[in-house]
Amino acid sequence: MHPIKRMGSPEIELLWVLPVIGGDSMKVFAKGFLVCLFIVLLILPVGCSLPAQLPSEVAGNVDLWVTRDFGTEDIFCSGVTLTPNQSLLALLQEHLDIETEYGGGFVSAIEGYRSGFSGKTDGEQGAADWFLYINGILTDQGAAAYLPGEGDIIWWDFHPWDDIAFTPAAVGAFPQPFGGGGEGKGRETLILAGEGCSEWAEKLAGFLEETGAGPVQVAPYTEAAAAERSQAVLVLAFWELLCQSPFWEGIQEHRDKTGWFAELTPGIFYPLNKYGQRMGGGFGEKTGALLATGMGLGDPHPLWLITATDMEGLAGLVGNLVTGPEQFSRMIGALVVDGQIIRLPMQTN
Repeated sequence: MHPIKRMGSPEIELLWVLPVIGGDSMKVFAKGFLVCLFIVLLILPVGCSLPAQLPSEVAGNVDLWVTRDFGTEDIFCSGVTLTPNQSLLALLQEHLDIETEYGGGFVSAIEGYRSGFSGKTDGEQGAADWFLYINGILTDQGAAAYLPGEGDIIWWDFHPWDDIAFTPAAVGAFPQPFGGGGEGKGRETLILAGEGCSEWAEKLAGFLEETGAGPVQVAPYTEAAAAERSQAVLVLAFWELLCQSPFWEGIQEHRDKTGWFAELTPGIFYPLNKYGQRMGGGFGEKTGALLATGMGLGDPHPLWLITATDMEGLAGLVGNLVTGPEQFSRMIGALVVDGQIIRLPMQTN
């Protein structure tokens, strides 16, 4: 175990935050730009770094999830078998009714849910699209180009994006992206432990190693190590330690681009709905929060946060993660209140 050497200035630039210039019109442009970029990248069948192909005599098994509205409604969720060198697009066609555009490189509809401005959202007519997460990371690869690997968790979610936060990462594939499935094999993980959290950090590291994760290192928390990432980073610290940091304040302030559906304040955590609005009066004692983000599409070095209002909240969250990770399946984020898991974003109904 080696502590992380502090690098650079303590004033860390939030690289994933787009400049907001010119009021609401610029915000709309930025949101539309992100979605258009996502669609263009899914169309491209070349120019992406592909994972190593499976040996010809080996197939493999993956989890294929197809859901809507941030995982709240299952359309198809099952373990499926791969044929050798099978593309993600071919796998999807094998199990579901899909439609494609742009020469077959872009998935435009799955089981009748169509990308565009008139999709079946939640009774509303608005902008909605399919978003593809591979092992919990919003991908920058197209379905026709990506070759799934053993242990991959492939998650397609259909949700609105107009006035909705951009979600570059999700917690719902845990222990992925740390667990070594598919293109994550050998991924290095750094767990940064805040004051009083080392025991739980070591417990989490042991669990990840048991699930087949690549090298897992535990080190004391520093802001530089969380911001200047060269591997997947999981911060485990009390919010009281982090709340005064401009780095974490910036992530919260720009949650429309970081994908956080919780408002964390000293002593009280507020769940948010998909529009970023507070739901209820918040939760105080015995409350933990599990959140993830990244810098745009396909970030190989996502940032996860496990935080809590107190020791009971931290113990409850980590305990649930290592004893029943399936409880967090198909969630963007979560709060754990006195052992009870609350899905984020919180439903309005």
